[in-house]
Amino acid sequence: MPLDISLLNLGSDSAERDITVGLADYFYQNSTYHKFFNSDKTILVGTRGAGKSAIFKYMASAEARKGNLVIELSPEEYSYELLSQYLRSEQEGSWGKQSSYSVAWQYLLFSLVFKKIAEEKRGLLLGPQKDIYNHVVNNLNSQDLNSIGILFEYLKRLEQIKIGNHESFQKSRELQKLYSLEEIKELQPSLEIILKRTRIKIFIDELDKGWDNSEDAKYFLAGLFQASQKLNRISPNLRVYISIRQELFDNIPQIYEDAQKIREDVEVIRWGKAELLELIGLRIAHCFPELQQHNGLRRWNSVFSSMISSQQINSVDYIIDRTQHRPRELLQFCKLCLDYYNKGKRIEESAILAAEEVYSEQKTKDLASEYRFKYPYLLDLFEVFRGRKGRLSKEDLEYLLLSAVCGELDVDRAAEWVLEMDYLELKKLLWHIGFLKAKVPQAMRNTCGTYVGHYELSTINLENISYFSVHPAFYNFLSLKDGG
Repeated sequence: MPLDISLLNLGSDSAERDITVGLADYFYQNSTYHKFFNSDKTILVGTRGAGKSAIFKYMASAEARKGNLVIELSPEEYSYELLSQYLRSEQEGSWGKQSSYSVAWQYLLFSLVFKKIAEEKRGLLLGPQKDIYNHVVNNLNSQDLNSIGILFEYLKRLEQIKIGNHESFQKSRELQKLYSLEEIKELQPSLEIILKRTRIKIFIDELDKGWDNSEDAKYFLAGLFQASQKLNRISPNLRVYISIRQELFDNIPQIYEDAQKIREDVEVIRWGKAELLELIGLRIAHCFPELQQHNGLRRWNSVFSSMISSQQINSVDYIIDRTQHRPRELLQFCKLCLDYYNKGKRIEESAILAAEEVYSEQKTKDLASEYRFKYPYLLDLFEVFRGRKGRLSKEDLEYLLLSAVCGELDVDRAAEWVLEMDYLELKKLLWHIGFLKAKVPQAMRNTCGTYVGHYELSTINLENISYFSVHPAFYNFLSLKDGG
Protein backbone atom coordinates (compact mmCIF):
# COMPACT_ATOMS: atom_id res chain seq x y z
CA MET A 1 0.00 0.00 0.00
CA PRO A 2 1.53 3.35 -1.01
CA LEU A 3 2.39 5.91 1.65
CA ASP A 4 0.23 8.97 2.12
CA ILE A 5 3.03 11.52 1.68
CA SER A 6 0.76 14.34 2.82
CA LEU A 7 0.96 12.86 6.34
CA LEU A 8 4.75 13.12 6.49
CA ASN A 9 5.89 15.27 9.42
CA LEU A 10 9.65 15.83 9.60
CA GLY A 11 9.52 17.54 12.98
CA SER A 12 10.72 20.99 13.97
CA ASP A 13 13.94 22.68 12.88
CA SER A 14 14.27 23.78 16.50
CA ALA A 15 15.47 21.27 19.10
CA GLU A 16 13.80 23.32 21.84
CA ARG A 17 10.37 22.69 20.31
CA ASP A 18 11.13 19.19 19.07
CA ILE A 19 12.44 17.52 22.22
CA THR A 20 8.94 17.07 23.68
CA VAL A 21 7.43 15.97 20.36
CA GLY A 22 9.70 13.40 18.78
CA LEU A 23 13.40 14.27 18.96
CA ALA A 24 14.04 11.76 21.74
CA ASP A 25 12.68 9.03 19.43
CA TYR A 26 14.37 9.95 16.14
CA PHE A 27 17.53 11.70 17.32
CA TYR A 28 20.45 10.45 15.22
CA GLN A 29 23.60 9.76 17.20
CA ASN A 30 26.22 10.70 14.63
CA SER A 31 29.96 10.29 15.09
CA THR A 32 30.35 13.74 16.69
CA TYR A 33 27.72 12.90 19.29
CA HIS A 34 29.48 9.68 20.24
CA LYS A 35 32.88 11.36 20.47
CA PHE A 36 31.51 14.17 22.61
CA PHE A 37 29.35 11.96 24.83
CA ASN A 38 32.10 9.42 25.47
CA SER A 39 34.88 11.92 26.19
CA ASP A 40 35.77 14.48 28.83
CA LYS A 41 35.20 17.34 26.39
CA THR A 42 32.74 20.00 27.50
CA ILE A 43 32.60 22.55 24.65
CA LEU A 44 30.59 21.80 21.52
CA VAL A 45 31.35 24.04 18.52
CA GLY A 46 29.44 24.12 15.26
CA THR A 47 28.01 26.34 12.57
CA ARG A 48 24.44 27.61 12.69
CA GLY A 49 22.02 24.73 12.15
CA ALA A 50 24.64 22.01 12.73
CA GLY A 51 22.67 20.42 15.57
CA LYS A 52 24.28 21.81 18.73
CA SER A 53 20.99 22.38 20.51
CA ALA A 54 19.66 18.97 19.46
CA ILE A 55 22.68 17.24 21.00
CA PHE A 56 22.36 19.24 24.22
CA LYS A 57 18.60 18.66 24.48
CA TYR A 58 19.06 14.93 23.91
CA MET A 59 21.92 14.68 26.42
CA ALA A 60 19.98 16.66 29.03
CA SER A 61 16.93 14.45 28.57
CA ALA A 62 19.08 11.30 28.88
CA GLU A 63 20.77 12.57 32.05
CA ALA A 64 17.40 13.42 33.63
CA ARG A 65 16.11 9.91 32.87
CA LYS A 66 19.12 8.51 34.75
CA GLY A 67 18.07 10.50 37.80
CA ASN A 68 20.92 13.01 37.59
CA LEU A 69 20.32 16.68 38.31
CA VAL A 70 20.12 18.72 35.10
CA ILE A 71 20.30 22.50 34.70
CA GLU A 72 19.60 23.95 31.24
CA LEU A 73 20.58 27.56 30.69
CA SER A 74 19.69 29.31 27.45
CA PRO A 75 20.65 32.96 27.94
CA GLU A 76 18.41 34.12 25.10
CA GLU A 77 16.49 36.30 27.51
CA TYR A 78 19.21 38.93 27.65
CA SER A 79 20.70 41.29 25.13
CA TYR A 80 24.42 41.73 24.90
CA GLU A 81 23.71 45.45 24.75
CA LEU A 82 22.99 45.35 28.49
CA LEU A 83 26.49 44.19 29.36
CA SER A 84 28.41 47.42 28.94
CA GLN A 85 26.27 49.28 31.50
CA TYR A 86 27.55 47.14 34.33
CA LEU A 87 31.24 47.76 33.84
CA ARG A 88 31.21 51.21 32.25
CA SER A 89 33.56 52.66 34.89
CA GLU A 90 36.05 49.79 34.79
CA GLN A 91 39.53 51.27 35.17
CA GLU A 92 41.54 48.06 34.92
CA GLY A 93 41.12 47.53 31.21
CA SER A 94 40.18 44.30 29.52
CA TRP A 95 41.76 42.06 32.17
CA GLY A 96 39.47 43.60 34.75
CA LYS A 97 36.45 43.13 32.54
CA GLN A 98 37.13 39.47 31.96
CA SER A 99 37.76 38.78 35.64
CA SER A 100 34.50 40.56 36.55
CA TYR A 101 32.52 38.53 34.04
CA SER A 102 34.26 35.34 35.12
CA VAL A 103 33.47 35.79 38.79
CA ALA A 104 29.86 36.77 38.02
CA TRP A 105 29.44 33.64 35.89
CA GLN A 106 30.90 31.53 38.70
CA TYR A 107 28.46 33.09 41.16
CA LEU A 108 25.54 32.36 38.81
CA LEU A 109 26.56 28.76 38.13
CA PHE A 110 27.12 27.99 41.81
CA SER A 111 23.78 29.64 42.63
CA LEU A 112 21.98 27.48 40.06
CA VAL A 113 23.64 24.36 41.47
CA PHE A 114 22.70 25.26 45.03
CA LYS A 115 19.09 26.03 44.05
CA LYS A 116 18.83 22.72 42.17
CA ILE A 117 20.15 20.78 45.16
CA ALA A 118 17.73 22.57 47.49
CA GLU A 119 14.80 21.81 45.16
CA GLU A 120 15.59 18.19 44.30
CA LYS A 121 17.64 16.78 47.18
CA ARG A 122 15.88 17.93 50.32
CA GLY A 123 15.61 14.66 52.26
CA LEU A 124 16.64 15.15 55.85
CA LEU A 125 18.07 18.65 56.08
CA LEU A 126 21.25 17.66 57.85
CA GLY A 127 24.92 18.46 57.34
CA PRO A 128 25.94 19.69 53.89
CA GLN A 129 22.40 19.68 52.49
CA LYS A 130 21.24 21.87 55.36
CA ASP A 131 24.10 24.35 54.76
CA ILE A 132 23.18 24.71 51.10
CA TYR A 133 19.44 24.84 51.78
CA ASN A 134 19.91 27.66 54.30
CA HIS A 135 22.10 29.58 51.84
CA VAL A 136 19.41 29.32 49.15
CA VAL A 137 16.63 30.42 51.52
CA ASN A 138 18.64 33.34 52.94
CA ASN A 139 20.36 34.59 49.77
CA LEU A 140 18.64 33.36 46.63
CA ASN A 141 14.96 32.70 47.20
CA SER A 142 14.44 36.31 48.22
CA GLN A 143 15.72 37.49 44.83
CA ASP A 144 12.95 37.69 42.27
CA LEU A 145 15.41 37.27 39.42
CA ASN A 146 15.84 34.99 36.44
CA SER A 147 19.19 33.31 35.86
CA ILE A 148 20.81 36.15 33.98
CA GLY A 149 19.37 38.57 36.50
CA ILE A 150 21.43 36.87 39.23
CA LEU A 151 24.57 37.35 37.13
CA PHE A 152 23.81 41.02 36.46
CA GLU A 153 23.14 41.66 40.14
CA TYR A 154 26.60 40.37 41.00
CA LEU A 155 28.12 42.61 38.35
CA LYS A 156 26.24 45.52 39.91
CA ARG A 157 27.70 44.74 43.32
CA LEU A 158 31.20 44.85 41.82
CA GLU A 159 30.41 48.08 39.99
CA GLN A 160 28.98 49.86 43.02
CA ILE A 161 32.10 49.24 45.06
CA LYS A 162 34.42 50.31 42.25
CA ILE A 163 32.73 53.67 41.78
CA GLY A 164 31.74 54.21 45.44
CA ASN A 165 33.32 56.66 47.90
CA HIS A 166 34.78 54.08 50.26
CA GLU A 167 38.19 54.39 51.84
CA SER A 168 40.79 52.70 49.70
CA PHE A 169 41.47 49.84 52.12
CA GLN A 170 37.78 49.18 52.72
CA LYS A 171 37.05 49.20 48.99
CA SER A 172 39.94 46.81 48.36
CA ARG A 173 38.70 44.43 51.08
CA GLU A 174 35.12 44.39 49.80
CA LEU A 175 36.23 43.85 46.22
CA GLN A 176 38.51 41.02 47.32
CA LYS A 177 35.57 39.31 49.04
CA LEU A 178 33.48 39.53 45.88
CA TYR A 179 36.26 38.47 43.52
CA SER A 180 37.20 35.51 45.73
CA LEU A 181 33.52 34.46 46.10
CA GLU A 182 33.86 34.18 49.88
CA GLU A 183 30.20 33.39 50.47
CA ILE A 184 30.44 30.55 47.92
CA LYS A 185 33.77 29.19 49.14
CA GLU A 186 32.31 28.58 52.59
CA LEU A 187 29.85 26.14 50.99
CA GLN A 188 32.28 24.36 48.67
CA PRO A 189 33.18 21.59 51.19
CA SER A 190 29.46 20.84 51.60
CA LEU A 191 29.01 20.81 47.83
CA GLU A 192 31.92 18.39 47.39
CA ILE A 193 30.33 15.98 49.89
CA ILE A 194 27.01 16.07 48.03
CA LEU A 195 28.80 15.55 44.69
CA LYS A 196 30.22 12.25 45.93
CA ARG A 197 26.76 10.74 45.54
CA THR A 198 25.07 13.17 43.14
CA ARG A 199 25.80 13.94 39.50
CA ILE A 200 24.97 17.43 38.23
CA LYS A 201 25.07 18.48 34.58
CA ILE A 202 24.77 22.09 33.41
CA PHE A 203 24.05 22.74 29.72
CA ILE A 204 24.57 26.29 28.43
CA ASP A 205 23.19 26.87 24.93
CA GLU A 206 21.95 29.64 22.61
CA LEU A 207 24.86 31.97 23.30
CA ASP A 208 24.51 33.51 19.85
CA LYS A 209 21.07 34.99 20.58
CA GLY A 210 21.41 38.77 20.57
CA TRP A 211 25.13 38.60 19.76
CA ASP A 212 26.44 42.02 18.73
CA ASN A 213 30.18 41.32 18.33
CA SER A 214 31.03 44.02 20.87
CA GLU A 215 34.10 43.88 23.10
CA ASP A 216 31.88 43.36 26.14
CA ALA A 217 30.10 40.43 24.45
CA LYS A 218 33.44 38.78 23.71
CA TYR A 219 34.72 39.24 27.26
CA PHE A 220 31.41 37.99 28.58
CA LEU A 221 31.93 34.71 26.70
CA ALA A 222 35.60 34.52 27.67
CA GLY A 223 34.52 34.92 31.30
CA LEU A 224 32.03 32.08 30.88
CA PHE A 225 34.72 29.76 29.54
CA GLN A 226 37.00 30.62 32.43
CA ALA A 227 34.22 30.10 34.99
CA SER A 228 33.13 26.76 33.53
CA GLN A 229 36.68 25.43 33.59
CA LYS A 230 36.94 26.30 37.29
CA LEU A 231 33.69 24.50 38.15
CA ASN A 232 34.69 21.49 36.07
CA ARG A 233 37.76 21.03 38.25
CA ILE A 234 35.73 20.63 41.45
CA SER A 235 34.47 17.09 40.88
CA PRO A 236 33.98 14.58 38.03
CA ASN A 237 30.32 14.55 39.04
CA LEU A 238 29.86 18.26 38.23
CA ARG A 239 30.08 19.20 34.57
CA VAL A 240 29.37 22.45 32.75
CA TYR A 241 28.79 21.97 29.02
CA ILE A 242 28.80 24.89 26.58
CA SER A 243 27.65 24.96 22.98
CA ILE A 244 28.78 27.85 20.82
CA ARG A 245 28.63 28.84 17.18
CA GLN A 246 31.86 28.54 15.25
CA GLU A 247 31.99 32.23 14.34
CA LEU A 248 31.71 33.27 18.00
CA PHE A 249 34.23 30.70 19.16
CA ASP A 250 36.76 31.97 16.61
CA ASN A 251 36.72 35.33 18.42
CA ILE A 252 37.71 33.89 21.79
CA PRO A 253 41.48 33.37 21.21
CA GLN A 254 41.86 37.11 20.58
CA ILE A 255 40.85 37.88 24.16
CA TYR A 256 41.32 34.79 26.27
CA GLU A 257 44.90 34.05 27.22
CA ASP A 258 44.10 30.41 28.03
CA ALA A 259 42.59 29.76 24.59
CA GLN A 260 44.85 26.74 24.07
CA LYS A 261 43.41 25.13 27.20
CA ILE A 262 39.92 25.68 25.82
CA ARG A 263 40.78 23.87 22.59
CA GLU A 264 41.59 20.72 24.54
CA ASP A 265 37.95 20.65 25.68
CA VAL A 266 36.40 21.26 22.24
CA GLU A 267 34.51 18.93 19.92
CA VAL A 268 33.52 20.35 16.51
CA ILE A 269 30.30 19.08 14.91
CA ARG A 270 30.76 17.61 11.46
CA TRP A 271 28.27 15.74 9.28
CA GLY A 272 28.89 13.43 6.35
CA LYS A 273 26.39 12.68 3.57
CA ALA A 274 25.67 9.19 4.91
CA GLU A 275 24.93 10.58 8.37
CA LEU A 276 22.54 13.20 6.99
CA LEU A 277 20.70 10.48 5.07
CA GLU A 278 20.33 8.45 8.26
CA LEU A 279 19.06 11.53 10.11
CA ILE A 280 16.29 12.23 7.60
CA GLY A 281 15.59 8.50 7.30
CA LEU A 282 14.91 8.22 11.03
CA ARG A 283 12.35 11.04 10.82
CA ILE A 284 10.65 9.41 7.85
CA ALA A 285 10.46 6.04 9.64
CA HIS A 286 9.14 7.73 12.79
CA CYS A 287 6.21 8.98 10.72
CA PHE A 288 5.80 5.76 8.73
CA PRO A 289 6.61 2.82 11.07
CA GLU A 290 6.26 0.33 8.20
CA LEU A 291 9.63 1.62 6.94
CA GLN A 292 11.47 0.84 10.20
CA GLN A 293 13.15 -2.25 8.76
CA HIS A 294 14.53 -0.40 5.74
CA ASN A 295 17.85 1.44 5.50
CA GLY A 296 18.13 5.19 5.06
CA LEU A 297 18.19 5.14 1.26
CA ARG A 298 15.14 2.87 1.01
CA ARG A 299 13.28 5.17 3.39
CA TRP A 300 14.25 8.21 1.28
CA ASN A 301 13.22 6.56 -1.98
CA SER A 302 9.85 5.62 -0.45
CA VAL A 303 9.06 9.32 -0.13
CA PHE A 304 11.13 11.07 -2.83
CA SER A 305 11.50 10.22 -6.51
CA SER A 306 14.92 8.56 -6.60
CA MET A 307 16.32 10.57 -9.53
CA ILE A 308 16.48 14.15 -10.75
CA SER A 309 16.30 13.09 -14.38
CA SER A 310 17.15 16.48 -15.86
CA GLN A 311 20.46 16.45 -13.95
CA GLN A 312 21.06 12.68 -14.01
CA ILE A 313 21.71 12.63 -10.27
CA ASN A 314 20.15 10.85 -7.30
CA SER A 315 17.61 13.09 -5.56
CA VAL A 316 19.21 12.58 -2.15
CA ASP A 317 22.60 13.70 -3.49
CA TYR A 318 21.00 16.63 -5.30
CA ILE A 319 19.35 17.95 -2.14
CA ILE A 320 22.23 17.26 0.27
CA ASP A 321 24.66 18.91 -2.19
CA ARG A 322 22.60 22.08 -1.79
CA THR A 323 23.29 22.20 1.93
CA GLN A 324 26.50 22.87 3.80
CA HIS A 325 25.97 19.53 5.50
CA ARG A 326 23.88 21.07 8.26
CA PRO A 327 20.80 19.15 9.47
CA ARG A 328 18.64 22.29 9.68
CA GLU A 329 19.24 23.08 6.00
CA LEU A 330 18.35 19.54 4.95
CA LEU A 331 15.13 19.70 6.96
CA GLN A 332 14.25 23.12 5.52
CA PHE A 333 14.72 21.93 1.93
CA CYS A 334 12.74 18.72 2.50
CA LYS A 335 9.88 20.60 4.16
CA LEU A 336 9.72 22.98 1.21
CA CYS A 337 9.49 19.93 -1.05
CA LEU A 338 6.45 18.83 0.98
CA ASP A 339 4.91 22.26 0.44
CA TYR A 340 5.10 21.70 -3.33
CA TYR A 341 4.00 18.05 -3.22
CA ASN A 342 0.89 17.59 -5.35
CA LYS A 343 -0.41 14.07 -4.74
CA GLY A 344 1.15 10.96 -6.22
CA LYS A 345 3.23 8.11 -4.78
CA ARG A 346 6.32 10.24 -4.19
CA ILE A 347 7.62 13.79 -4.13
CA GLU A 348 8.58 14.27 -7.78
CA GLU A 349 11.33 16.27 -9.49
CA SER A 350 8.99 19.17 -10.24
CA ALA A 351 8.29 19.68 -6.53
CA ILE A 352 12.00 19.48 -5.67
CA LEU A 353 12.96 22.08 -8.29
CA ALA A 354 10.11 24.38 -7.23
CA ALA A 355 11.25 24.07 -3.60
CA GLU A 356 14.81 24.85 -4.65
CA GLU A 357 13.81 28.31 -5.88
CA VAL A 358 12.59 29.26 -2.42
CA TYR A 359 15.35 27.41 -0.58
CA SER A 360 18.13 29.03 -2.63
CA GLU A 361 16.96 32.52 -1.72
CA GLN A 362 16.54 31.57 1.95
CA LYS A 363 19.97 29.93 2.12
CA THR A 364 21.77 32.88 0.45
CA LYS A 365 20.17 35.36 2.84
CA ASP A 366 20.81 33.08 5.83
CA LEU A 367 24.51 32.86 5.01
CA ALA A 368 24.77 36.65 4.79
CA SER A 369 22.93 36.96 8.09
CA GLU A 370 25.19 34.42 9.79
CA TYR A 371 28.24 36.66 9.24
CA ARG A 372 26.46 40.02 9.40
CA PHE A 373 28.51 41.40 12.30
CA LYS A 374 31.96 40.66 10.97
CA TYR A 375 31.10 41.12 7.27
CA PRO A 376 27.96 43.27 6.97
CA TYR A 377 26.00 43.35 3.73
CA LEU A 378 27.50 40.15 2.32
CA LEU A 379 24.49 39.95 0.01
CA ASP A 380 25.80 43.00 -1.84
CA LEU A 381 29.08 41.17 -2.46
CA PHE A 382 27.27 38.02 -3.62
CA GLU A 383 25.50 40.14 -6.24
CA VAL A 384 28.85 40.51 -8.05
CA PHE A 385 28.37 36.89 -9.16
CA ARG A 386 24.80 37.30 -10.41
CA GLY A 387 24.20 35.99 -13.91
CA ARG A 388 27.81 34.83 -14.36
CA LYS A 389 29.18 31.34 -14.76
CA GLY A 390 28.95 29.32 -11.59
CA ARG A 391 32.27 27.60 -12.29
CA LEU A 392 35.36 29.70 -12.74
CA SER A 393 39.04 29.16 -13.31
CA LYS A 394 41.40 30.47 -10.65
CA GLU A 395 42.37 33.34 -12.96
CA ASP A 396 38.78 34.35 -13.73
CA LEU A 397 37.77 34.20 -10.06
CA GLU A 398 40.74 36.27 -8.92
CA TYR A 399 40.17 38.87 -11.64
CA LEU A 400 36.52 39.16 -10.54
CA LEU A 401 37.50 39.60 -6.91
CA LEU A 402 40.30 42.03 -7.80
CA SER A 403 37.73 44.13 -9.66
CA ALA A 404 35.56 44.13 -6.53
CA VAL A 405 38.29 45.18 -4.08
CA CYS A 406 39.52 47.89 -6.49
CA GLY A 407 36.05 49.36 -6.80
CA GLU A 408 35.59 48.57 -10.50
CA LEU A 409 32.61 46.37 -9.61
CA ASP A 410 29.97 47.87 -7.33
CA VAL A 411 29.57 46.01 -4.04
CA ASP A 412 27.26 48.69 -2.67
CA ARG A 413 27.06 48.69 1.16
CA ALA A 414 29.74 46.00 1.53
CA ALA A 415 32.31 48.46 0.12
CA GLU A 416 33.17 49.61 3.65
CA TRP A 417 35.13 46.42 4.30
CA VAL A 418 35.56 44.89 0.82
CA LEU A 419 37.63 47.82 -0.45
CA GLU A 420 39.97 47.35 2.52
CA MET A 421 40.71 43.71 1.62
CA ASP A 422 43.25 42.03 -0.61
CA TYR A 423 41.56 39.98 -3.34
CA LEU A 424 43.24 36.79 -2.12
CA GLU A 425 41.89 37.45 1.38
CA LEU A 426 38.46 37.84 -0.15
CA LYS A 427 38.83 34.50 -1.92
CA LYS A 428 39.74 32.82 1.38
CA LEU A 429 36.75 34.44 3.07
CA LEU A 430 34.28 33.20 0.44
CA TRP A 431 35.82 29.73 0.68
CA HIS A 432 35.77 29.73 4.47
CA ILE A 433 32.08 30.67 4.78
CA GLY A 434 31.10 28.07 2.18
CA PHE A 435 30.09 30.35 -0.68
CA LEU A 436 32.83 28.87 -2.87
CA LYS A 437 33.80 25.25 -3.43
CA ALA A 438 37.15 24.04 -4.77
CA LYS A 439 37.88 21.39 -7.40
CA VAL A 440 40.25 18.87 -5.85
CA PRO A 441 42.30 16.02 -7.36
CA GLN A 442 40.72 12.57 -7.54
CA ALA A 443 42.89 11.24 -4.72
CA MET A 444 41.51 13.84 -2.26
CA ARG A 445 37.84 13.30 -2.97
CA ASN A 446 37.01 10.12 -1.06
CA THR A 447 33.25 10.42 -0.45
CA CYS A 448 33.22 14.10 -1.48
CA GLY A 449 32.33 15.26 -4.96
CA THR A 450 34.56 16.87 -7.55
CA TYR A 451 34.08 20.26 -5.90
CA VAL A 452 34.36 20.33 -2.12
CA GLY A 453 33.56 22.96 0.49
CA HIS A 454 35.48 24.09 3.53
CA TYR A 455 33.01 22.15 5.72
CA GLU A 456 34.02 18.94 3.89
CA LEU A 457 37.78 19.42 3.63
CA SER A 458 39.15 22.38 5.57
CA THR A 459 42.87 21.71 4.99
CA ILE A 460 43.00 22.66 1.31
CA ASN A 461 45.71 25.09 0.14
CA LEU A 462 43.68 27.38 -2.10
CA GLU A 463 46.75 28.46 -4.05
CA ASN A 464 46.99 24.93 -5.45
CA ILE A 465 43.39 24.97 -6.70
CA SER A 466 42.86 25.71 -10.41
CA TYR A 467 39.05 25.71 -10.56
CA PHE A 468 36.30 26.93 -8.25
CA SER A 469 32.52 26.76 -8.15
CA VAL A 470 29.91 28.81 -6.38
CA HIS A 471 28.12 26.50 -3.95
CA PRO A 472 25.08 24.92 -5.68
CA ALA A 473 22.80 26.27 -2.93
CA PHE A 474 23.21 29.77 -4.39
CA TYR A 475 22.92 28.95 -8.09
CA ASN A 476 19.19 29.44 -8.38
CA PHE A 477 18.92 32.71 -6.48
CA LEU A 478 21.92 34.28 -8.26
CA SER A 479 20.80 33.00 -11.71
CA LEU A 480 24.16 31.36 -12.37
CA LYS A 481 24.57 29.90 -15.81
CA ASP A 482 25.90 26.38 -15.60
CA GLY A 483 24.45 23.55 -13.51
CA GLY A 484 25.38 22.66 -9.97
